[in-house]
Order: sequence, then C-alpha cells, then structure tokens
Amino acid sequence: MSEYNMLLLLSEAPEGRMRMGQLADAIVFSPSRLTYQVKVLSERGLVKRVKCPEDGRAWEAELTTEGRTMFRRASVIHAKGVKNLFTNAVTDEQLTMIHRIFAQVAQNLDQVHDD
Repeated sequence: MSEYNMLLLLSEAPEGRMRMGQLADAIVFSPSRLTYQVKVLSERGLVKRVKCPEDGRAWEAELTTEGRTMFRRASVIHAKGVKNLFTNAVTDEQLTMIHRIFAQVAQNLDQVHDD
C-alpha cells in the first residue's frame, strides 16, 4: 500500500516529481525510510532520484514512464478493491452520508493545514 501511495502522490505532482522531504512528509515516512523505498522502486524502474532543478542541494523522486504504467494498472485493481470492500457494503444513502462526513473532515484538515 505504501508503494501505491507513493506512486499516487508522484502521479499527481507537477511533472511527476516531488522533493524527497515533501514526499516523506506527505506519506508520513522518515527520510531514511523514504530513501530506502525510493531505492526499491528505482531498482524496479518505477521511480528515479534526480537533482532538484531549482536547488542543486535537494533531491526529488520522479515517476518513470514504467512507473506511470504500473500505477495505472494498480489503480484499476485498487478501485475494484475499494468497491468490493466499501462501496458495495453500504447503501447509496449511507455512501452519501460518508461522503458528506469526509468532505467536512477534509475541509477541517485544510483549515488546520493553512493555519
């Protein structure tokens, strides 16, 4: 799941790249854990580590073409799993209620993050 989350974050990032520190914060990994995870994904050809063009001291993780392809395939499987485990387990009315609740939680998190 952590690999999927990392690929998701990179796929949503501009140009498929994020600074290592930002990615570690977003995925709630220690910098050393993230470095290890990026190394593992790099060995599989899904991610590469590149120098940050704006700051030569910083490193970024960048999604490769193969990584994008793998993420698309994994997304289909992930969506089916979510549907089977969650969406199919509740009524449409309950799903609407869940959506409202999490939208409110997300709004509160955005406010906390902005403060």
